[in-house]
Amino acid sequence: MKKKTRKHSHARRNAAPPAPRPAPRSRRFLPIPDPPDWKTTLASAVGGGGSALMGGFLANRGWDPQMVGIAMTTGGVVGALTLPGPWRVAANGVAAAGAGQLALATMHKAAVDKVKTAVAGSPKPSNALMPPSVSGAFESYGRDYGLVDDEERMIDPDLELYPTYTA
Repeated sequence: MKKKTRKHSHARRNAAPPAPRPAPRSRRFLPIPDPPDWKTTLASAVGGGGSALMGGFLANRGWDPQMVGIAMTTGGVVGALTLPGPWRVAANGVAAAGAGQLALATMHKAAVDKVKTAVAGSPKPSNALMPPSVSGAFESYGRDYGLVDDEERMIDPDLELYPTYTA
């Protein structure tokens, strides 16, 4: 006798009808705009990089870094609103660099204040400047050699730096 061949269906076996498949979505890709002109890109890089260097230079010279960041951000925003063409893009770079400077200066100030409060709260030992082995090595310096003035030692060529002991 011949065997029966049976086709296997991969449908669900419970009593519910199969769920309807969702309609395929049509994907819409937004068109990619033309890249900016090289002058625009250069203006952005020069505005951001130059102002970041200038802000770091001023902060290194003793100016308050937060005030430098605020001034750069404000100047960049005003320039971006009023200047034409590539100057506007350069002013956007200045504003972005100023905002970055302001954020970094604010985080640095908060971290320094946190460390200062942590250090101020802890008691300091009497030899806090040097480890005990180093401070112990110099305890007898004044007794053994006598106090020698550094200025006198540099001026007087006949002064013995290490006097010999006569026991």
